[in-house]
Amino acid sequence: MKWINAYCADRGRPDAIPPVSGRPWILRTSQFRRTLAWFITRRPGGTIAAAIQYRHLSIQMFEGYAGTSRSGFRAEAQQEQTLARGDRLAAMVDGHEHHRLHGPAAVEAAARLDRFGDRIRFLGKTPDEAQMRKLMTRNDPRIYPGTFVTCSDNPDRRLCRPPAEAADAPSLPECRPLACNNAAFTETNTAAWCNQLALLNAQLERGGILPPLVRDRLARRRDGISTFLDKPLPTNASEAST
Repeated sequence: MKWINAYCADRGRPDAIPPVSGRPWILRTSQFRRTLAWFITRRPGGTIAAAIQYRHLSIQMFEGYAGTSRSGFRAEAQQEQTLARGDRLAAMVDGHEHHRLHGPAAVEAAARLDRFGDRIRFLGKTPDEAQMRKLMTRNDPRIYPGTFVTCSDNPDRRLCRPPAEAADAPSLPECRPLACNNAAFTETNTAAWCNQLALLNAQLERGGILPPLVRDRLARRRDGISTFLDKPLPTNASEAST
């Protein structure tokens, strides 16, 4: 604090940290937890992004020193994650993306998002943070957008969690989108699968550089994605009628 204020004074900067009640303000790491939660949850793909490395980082933060219930960080991050998801779903509705969904859960997801959109339109304006928090608390459509899939969560159909596990939300890092009946796919999801297929093809072209087991695993994944992209997917009924 003293260094910051001395630095500002020496350079004529107006952004020194003022005293509070006549005393220097004491900085604590807990004061930054909401800011940190905001940035984590608004990373591409959200807190539980498909990338293993990012998932590892998030879990460490939630369950480690910053993620204890006493610190309150986990609750802050979960709240920001829900708000970020609400903002993303509102953008999907505004752009009519939910009427261009494909996949086994496309019709169900579109219906949920239509109802969510009705709630937003009832407000007569773009919801602010407090309104979005209330919307997601009372009318959460339980749609979870991800890089490769848009999950229309139904606990009875989940493949990402054991049947006996009681959980409020799906586990996107454990998602099996090419097999799960909760899966719906946006155009962006499909583009991500195309990029993944191109990446796998490039890796397999290395030939003998890859160990046989790794090559076999990549080839099976490549074939699964190719089959998924080649077959016609069930289409959202609202799109088919237009």
